[in-house]
Amino acid sequence: MRKKFFLFFSALLLLAGCEQIKGMFQPTLASSKPKAAVSSVGSQETGATVQGTVLAKINNAVITLESFDEKVKAMESLSPDIKINTPDAKKGYLNDLVMQELIVQESKARGIDKLKDIKDAVEEFKKGAMVRQIVLDETKGITVQPAEIEAFYNQYKKEFAAPEEIRVREIVVSSEAIAKEILISLLQGADFASVAKERSISPTASKGGDLGLIKLSDKFENFGKAVAVLDAGQISPIFKGPEGFYIVKVEEKKGGSVPPLAEVYDQIKNGLLQQKQTERIKDLSDRLKRDAKIEIKEDLLR
Repeated sequence: MRKKFFLFFSALLLLAGCEQIKGMFQPTLASSKPKAAVSSVGSQETGATVQGTVLAKINNAVITLESFDEKVKAMESLSPDIKINTPDAKKGYLNDLVMQELIVQESKARGIDKLKDIKDAVEEFKKGAMVRQIVLDETKGITVQPAEIEAFYNQYKKEFAAPEEIRVREIVVSSEAIAKEILISLLQGADFASVAKERSISPTASKGGDLGLIKLSDKFENFGKAVAVLDAGQISPIFKGPEGFYIVKVEEKKGGSVPPLAEVYDQIKNGLLQQKQTERIKDLSDRLKRDAKIEIKEDLLR
């Protein structure tokens, strides 16, 4: 149960890891909570005092200019592709809000807001919004210092290296005696690709034994061992494989180099930040569980 509880909060942390979440939970119409003498976008009952500049009235609801601007900023923060910065775009978005309010009013007139499924959904949404907000509050101000990023890089720099890819040619024959004869000719200067076309029994023979760029982890063990110690241009000794006796030549090696810190700086920073945030939420969840009285009947979960 401890693990599940922690995973639950960790999932919420991922959802709450940026300020965009705040915009997602701003109500569309003016709420009753004022903000610097300006209400957020939300409904106002007829006769209620409206804080801010009235932009639109929809029956008994009001949209203020100030709350509309807040909503625009919240929407634009969700994606760089969202732009509501022209008169036509703002008119279109305002029309969307008006239509949304009209539908909400019609839903209330039909009593839809009284339906159990709707009330339950609203309650679950409220719970989710409250949990996300407390996650934002708990993780606010957490930072990662440059020294921490550099230390992590120095300790794990090899983990950032791209997997090595090697271009290899192969010759496969049915007996060790034939393989020895071929290896001698190769060491005396015979062209590897030509010999592969003439003598190899592998399907790659038609391509001069060319396997293209491969990862050693994708090949069988003896193949990987033979190629790993070769530099570009070198030919391997004979080794046994699933199709017979092999001789390989390394044509090219790519990857395997460690990128400079500048290339992975942001990746490390974001990873360390998420780790710190996760630890903070774990501390919160542990404290809440420790201070609470919890009774769970797991035997009912069948």
